[in-house]
Amino acid sequence: MDENFTFQKHILIVGKTQIERHASLDQILANCNLEFIRFPASMKSFPDYLNIVQSKKLFSSFYESKGKYNLNQILDFHIDWIADNNCLFVFEEFQNIEDRFALEIMRIMINNLEANHKSATKIIMTLEDETELINNLDEIVNETKYKSKVQVVKSNLQVITL
Repeated sequence: MDENFTFQKHILIVGKTQIERHASLDQILANCNLEFIRFPASMKSFPDYLNIVQSKKLFSSFYESKGKYNLNQILDFHIDWIADNNCLFVFEEFQNIEDRFALEIMRIMINNLEANHKSATKIIMTLEDETELINNLDEIVNETKYKSKVQVVKSNLQVITL
């Protein structure tokens, strides 16, 4: 496996066993020059994700609130934060996350990377099989003036099959 990743795309590590995927992920992260944030394997839903975003302060508000921000506000701030920060989000065994949430976070990340190219936050994840995820993403990402939805997905994902 090539250890010199440029992290210009989101990386999906697929195939073999969970242990082998985890070992490959650790090998890549050991040579990573980006700040990375590991999300816990116990995270299964969008509210779980947003609670982690809030606790790790992975958002920046563009206005002050007298009380706490609600989850919708945090999501809006977080999407802007993703576009402005060049770091790596790590998700292990992504197939265990609720489908609706998994697709939404990937849609946000791919659309951000397509719009911001090198400066956007990237994802590296392990999962058993990428086929269903990619097929679903082909339907929901934003097409551009020059790329179809399928081309946007293909140009923003690097699949490593073990």
